[in-house]
Amino acid sequence: MNCNLILLILTIVIKIWAAKFTVVSFNGPCKLNIGGALYRMESNSTVPNLYKAYVTAKPGTKYNYICGGKQDVSRTLSGEKTYNELFGRSLTIYDMPEFGYNATKPWTRSIGRTELFDPDYVPIVIIDVDKSFFTKAGGGIYKFNNMTFILKQNAFTFKKVKVDTKNTDEDKFQMKIRIQDDDGIYHRNVLKFRSSAYDPAFIRQILYGDIAHAIGIPAHESVAVRVYHSDGTPIGLYVLQEDVTSESFIRTAFYGNPDGTIKKYKKTPIYDGATGGDFNVYDRNQLSAFISDVENDMKIDLLEMTRQVYYTNPNDPKSVKNLDENWLDLDTFYRALALEYLAGHWDSFWFLTSNFVVYHPDEETEGTQYNYKKFKYYFIDQDFDQTFSIGMKESLSGMEKKPYTEFVNKDINYWQNTINSDEISSRTGINLDPGTRIIINKFLGCDGFPTCQSKTTFEEHLKSIVKHLFNPVAMKRKVNGYKKRLDEEIKWDTSLTRLYKAKDAHNRIYYDSYDMFIRALNEGVSSSHGILNWVEDMANNVCKQFGIKYDEVPMTPESISKEQAELSKIRDKSENVADVEASESTILRINISIILLATITSIFLLY
Repeated sequence: MNCNLILLILTIVIKIWAAKFTVVSFNGPCKLNIGGALYRMESNSTVPNLYKAYVTAKPGTKYNYICGGKQDVSRTLSGEKTYNELFGRSLTIYDMPEFGYNATKPWTRSIGRTELFDPDYVPIVIIDVDKSFFTKAGGGIYKFNNMTFILKQNAFTFKKVKVDTKNTDEDKFQMKIRIQDDDGIYHRNVLKFRSSAYDPAFIRQILYGDIAHAIGIPAHESVAVRVYHSDGTPIGLYVLQEDVTSESFIRTAFYGNPDGTIKKYKKTPIYDGATGGDFNVYDRNQLSAFISDVENDMKIDLLEMTRQVYYTNPNDPKSVKNLDENWLDLDTFYRALALEYLAGHWDSFWFLTSNFVVYHPDEETEGTQYNYKKFKYYFIDQDFDQTFSIGMKESLSGMEKKPYTEFVNKDINYWQNTINSDEISSRTGINLDPGTRIIINKFLGCDGFPTCQSKTTFEEHLKSIVKHLFNPVAMKRKVNGYKKRLDEEIKWDTSLTRLYKAKDAHNRIYYDSYDMFIRALNEGVSSSHGILNWVEDMANNVCKQFGIKYDEVPMTPESISKEQAELSKIRDKSENVADVEASESTILRINISIILLATITSIFLLY
């Protein structure tokens, strides 16, 4: 037999029976150390910082890496492979607790998190670009030479990645990238790197997105990532996030298949709601705050949807049903509004007519233009960093203890002068808040009537979310999960010397220590509240409003599955009992018939 063939067979056999070890290192060539025995690790041809080795080892084996002569932390093999570990980082995988919620239907149109947004792992992003990009906050550079995303199991490398910068008044300025390949990473090719500079707890926008997904509304995916320059210089910890205003988001949020593929679709205009965006058919600015990604969009169909909103009678169930089924999905809208209120998302639709997207899936169309029977739109919230009291205006102070009705059926003076008097256009000098809240006043305020079906539906969502999810019990479980997941990451990030320093020291960054991260989870550090004491105040507020209590034990996906299994058994048992009763009834009827027949026959024979 050919020697090369024998060697190939042996290599395959070794890989079948061996454990796979993988590590990311910027220190140079790596070796695997198991009990003093050293094994050479091979670098990846396309990802030179990624090293692999196949070595026979059992779960529970102690090991570490030696890269460029430096000793890594001690590790323990927990299975047949290690996933993509990072030299010097001890925690690779953490089983993040998930919210449980079954009061509404889940949003099933999305492709899901995929490996890119797996909360159990903190991805590693390596950027090859002139270092002046990071010292000068862009410095006129609009493309990365190469960009590598190392995920839990796989790695993706892209060339000539377009990049824009934002918020350069902060040390950790934001970046938005566009991968030229539309397939990108699991069909996502437009991504934001958000610094969470205003959030000493770092997790507010990730947590808000988790809640949104749990209650079944469309929302962008987010995950914490480490960013490095290609020479190994650490840049910082960022929130990697989808851009809701992009086709990248639309195709993955509306056209995902369970197997990870994308359905065929026809894109329609994506409307990015800037400050002043309200569903007002008589908008004096002709819906100009709904910024379309299509040039010269006359917004004829969007205007028709707002006309349908105007003519909907909130006290007529048929009228509301028509709007919900054919023009604007109200049920997901109600849940989004409930979450805006609960989490204090003041920089949003309800409180600022801003930071949202409206989209119409082309397949949800019946009829022709000007004669549509159906042309349905969906509301999507975005940008969740200004939540749980962060950045909240003094005019909204204390909202966590006020009933939601305090913010319904308010007039132009309230919104423009009491709440948003500071929202003045630098170009026109006019207040950007339109002073109207068409959706809020019509469907939550019942057009001034005491009650209506839509108000009842909204309140049912509000109560259910608080009872099962937005409460100290369920939220503490989730927040503590992030505390453990990101503990090492925050220590790393807050120990870094930033390559870029904002000119105004006051605006640089709010959190600069691990201690602030820990405290901000429970109490106010740069704002009135931390995450958990905000949740406690708001949950108690809603419970008081409606005379309800929240769960004493957090609902989880596992508890829901168990409950469903038990209900299924009860149903099966009931069906079996019903079948037995039906069978017994049939037999009884047959017996009676036989007896009657025998009696009639006896009588007949007697005569």
